[in-house]
Amino acid sequence: MTTITNGLSVRMEPRIEIGDRESLAASRVLSGQRPADHPGLCCLVTSTTVLSSWTHSRLCAGVVLFFEIIGIMGQTAPSARACPLCFNRLEAHLRGVSDSVTGLHFDILKCSVCGLGITDPAPGQLQAHYAEYYGSRHGVTARICDRRRIAMVTRMAGPGGGRRLLDIGCGEGTFLQAARESGWEVSGTELNSAPARQKGFEVLNSVEECAERGPFDCVTLWHSLEHMPDPAAAIASIRRLLTDDGLILIAVPDFEGLQSKTFGANWLHLDVPRHLYHFTATSIDGMLHRSDFVPVAHWHQEFEYDLMGWWQSALNGVLSTPNVLFDFLSRKKLRGTLMEKMISAVSSPMLSLVSLPLVWVGSVAGQGGTLLVAARTTGRKPSGQSARAATASSV
Repeated sequence: MTTITNGLSVRMEPRIEIGDRESLAASRVLSGQRPADHPGLCCLVTSTTVLSSWTHSRLCAGVVLFFEIIGIMGQTAPSARACPLCFNRLEAHLRGVSDSVTGLHFDILKCSVCGLGITDPAPGQLQAHYAEYYGSRHGVTARICDRRRIAMVTRMAGPGGGRRLLDIGCGEGTFLQAARESGWEVSGTELNSAPARQKGFEVLNSVEECAERGPFDCVTLWHSLEHMPDPAAAIASIRRLLTDDGLILIAVPDFEGLQSKTFGANWLHLDVPRHLYHFTATSIDGMLHRSDFVPVAHWHQEFEYDLMGWWQSALNGVLSTPNVLFDFLSRKKLRGTLMEKMISAVSSPMLSLVSLPLVWVGSVAGQGGTLLVAARTTGRKPSGQSARAATASSV
């Protein structure tokens, strides 16, 4: 129907007495419009001559809703999860990452801002994923690794001299031994505490149990922070254990490093689901600042970790069984076929030679397989504790 108003021709559409979402859907069809999201409705418009207005509107509205439901069912549900460190959006990053122990698969989400990675889903019971996990953490390189790490502690915190050191995730206690020989009074934490206790070390089961043993002058976390269900809470607890001029040293796989970017789901150091979190320098530094730490130094290499990361990740890309050679060197339960073991053994010398310059490149570029961060306390204690001026020397 057309009317004349003030000299203007105005087309009046018939009113549809439907009071809900169906009204909008029917009116779009009756007006001859083709909904962009529902191209299948075009054929329905041609049937308007054989249907009454009311019947046609109800039918079209129902079909619109049907197509909308089908569309929603076909969509990937958006993640409502936020980064636990910076509270920005988490996005899908890697899918179907295999657990080398159980063979189960996990996804990894990644923060769009700080780059933190999160293993998804987090297992309700982690113990099953550690059942065949423990071995010699560093194998034949243990002594080299411990000497390098104690040299780093001495450089950043000074000599032991009877001061107190806590190693969180102390494994079989090789670093505790090196620290004790360097004059530190040592304690450790470890879920599987028997091996270190057998060597005569005081080993507790959690950070919370260490409160009565503090304060500590230095706390170290050598590849243990990524295993913790709530790393931010762990860092806050560690802050309460440290002296006002204390030092924390953290080593984690670098989720923004060249190895991670090159190998994706085949990267050795993803180690899902035992690694619940996958850290970047931005995410580590932000977490430290929130607990009144000041990052003072970063390094981008632990030689044996980086070297193994290159050649074992390359093998993971071509063999069905992951981490065959790594499990052998770290004295874990051997997996894989005889052929996979032979390929791993024969190729390891060549892959090691090829990997050496890559380790150097990653370190120089600040994108190695390992990220190490040293941070000092600011001198401010968390609320409820006395504060005094910071005495940490500059680096």
